[in-house]
Amino acid sequence: MGFETIIYEKRAPIAFVTLNRPEKLNALSQQLQAEVREALEDAGWADDAIRVIVLKANGRAFSAGFDLSGGGGPSNAHTIRRSFMQGKGFSASAWWEVFWGNPKPIIAQVHGFCIAGGCATASFCDLRVASEDALFGAPEIRTGGPYVPAIWPWLVGAGKARELLYTGNLIDAQEAHRLGMVNHVVPREQLDQAVQKLALTISKVPGPTVEYSKKLVNMAYEQVGMRQVIERSLELEANAMASPGSSPEIAEYNRLVSEQGLNAALSWNAARFAEEDAWFRAARKRT
Repeated sequence: MGFETIIYEKRAPIAFVTLNRPEKLNALSQQLQAEVREALEDAGWADDAIRVIVLKANGRAFSAGFDLSGGGGPSNAHTIRRSFMQGKGFSASAWWEVFWGNPKPIIAQVHGFCIAGGCATASFCDLRVASEDALFGAPEIRTGGPYVPAIWPWLVGAGKARELLYTGNLIDAQEAHRLGMVNHVVPREQLDQAVQKLALTISKVPGPTVEYSKKLVNMAYEQVGMRQVIERSLELEANAMASPGSSPEIAEYNRLVSEQGLNAALSWNAARFAEEDAWFRAARKRT
């Protein structure tokens, strides 16, 4: 397998899939998605020696989300977002399915930014182990997103899911752990060891037992409509993407991108939330 955007290693009983676009904060390009999917399919279905899969990343972040770059301004970004829903095997539901339907448990090893589509990807994994510097959330909704991580209500509850989706606020690793989004939080220097210990523990349980346990948990969530919600979320995102200039905030953001560049637009948008963000940061420190 000749991969360019990931590193795929099999050290039985564990397979390691490493996102390897550090200069892009491991943004999820279509090529990277295709390569991750190929690796997950190989480890999950083609190699009986593999019992557990670890998804990790090089550089200073797990992932900053789906890669919407490529020039052409904001309209091009909207076109690319639509392609994730309509493209050949690259829809959000197809991306979710390769994690959800994989017979092997997948552990997300998270450090740094884990936001937008990167946060969704980690959420699709069976388990998540984070370093203390990890940050989770969907900040892109502040620029007109939208972000529809349909799995969040099941992970963190309806109230917190609403807050994250209505505000674009980020949460740190400890808050994510308290909410149940993350299974373990460890110092950065212990992250590799913690993930491998967890993976080795799982690997010592009989393989069919783990596979059937995963199917059972999946079935419980599908009985309450998770699959239908994932599919419906794509329709909602398509509707939102059909009118990217439908609010004055989105219109101004897009104008700044076109006339002054992305950095100017991001700075303008960050200034709008500066007071509230500072208050929430101080509140987290007090607690």
